[in-house]
Amino acid sequence: MSAFLLPAAVFLAAVFAASAIGKLRAPDRGAAAFDALRIPIARTQAAATALILLEAIVAIALVVTTGWLFVAASGAALLLTSGLLIAVIRAHRIGATADCGCFGEWLPAAIGPRLIVRNAVLTSVAFLLFTPAVLFLAITGRSTGVPLLLGSESAASGSFGALAASILIALGVWSIARASSTAPAATSSIARGDGAVLIPATSEVVDVLAPGSRARLLLFVSAGCHACATALDTLIHAQSALGSLVEIYVLQRASSGSTTALPTHELPAGARFALDIGGSLGGALEIGPARPVAALIGTDGSQAGPLALGSEEIAQLVGSIVAVADEATA
Repeated sequence: MSAFLLPAAVFLAAVFAASAIGKLRAPDRGAAAFDALRIPIARTQAAATALILLEAIVAIALVVTTGWLFVAASGAALLLTSGLLIAVIRAHRIGATADCGCFGEWLPAAIGPRLIVRNAVLTSVAFLLFTPAVLFLAITGRSTGVPLLLGSESAASGSFGALAASILIALGVWSIARASSTAPAATSSIARGDGAVLIPATSEVVDVLAPGSRARLLLFVSAGCHACATALDTLIHAQSALGSLVEIYVLQRASSGSTTALPTHELPAGARFALDIGGSLGGALEIGPARPVAALIGTDGSQAGPLALGSEEIAQLVGSIVAVADEATA
């Protein structure tokens, strides 16, 4: 049992620590998670702060406590993971597709079947940690926990072996995922017309990937996305400088049966709200389901630089454009 409890506890502690730090680093301090999951809370920032503190406490408790405190920490981990699993399933059923914000802006993951599977795995690990921990203590009366497992001579070799194997496996999975997400995509030409979007206000169809006299800043958002609102606030604050260099398009995916044909966020002055019919533009630019995402399109109709993923990278992109505008007027 010790050979399993040790790596499981350390693994879950690392997950909760990463989640807490990721939310803490995000400008909205994890509030995006409640909005993305469609959880109605009056004081979102206070709830986000409380969640960060709870995750941090659980992460620490899983590796430093023993006995019933360790059981309580394992139980808290199970409640958190199962609660998130239920929330994700509910959000998926009502049609939410935004980035869940589970790790702030680290490891973006859109609400959907893949996220449900990920959270189901975490819940299973938490269950398989809590159940033997409480049974072992209740039946034998002996305390358990990471400090005791590491200090036990009889279990030390097996525990260290299992922990080392878990770390190697985790590093392997992480490196594969990282390589897959950062590997350069195979070059492919974008078909003519793939940049066509619909402007609901005028019923006009515009090809935002066609050559033009001005560059275009495309911001892909989704309804009910708190991080998207944060990104739009950045554009609103810099709208006067941006307007002198680029045309701003705020894009929302529209699919069969969609009823969202109006913007659900405040838009920058001069920005054009458009619908990406069927997600063809997002597919052409290889934009996944996570939001917000920004793309800078040059006057020749080609993408200039990499995609800006999340509100932090979008703020950096906007800052770069504004710096160019400031140099031009200096």
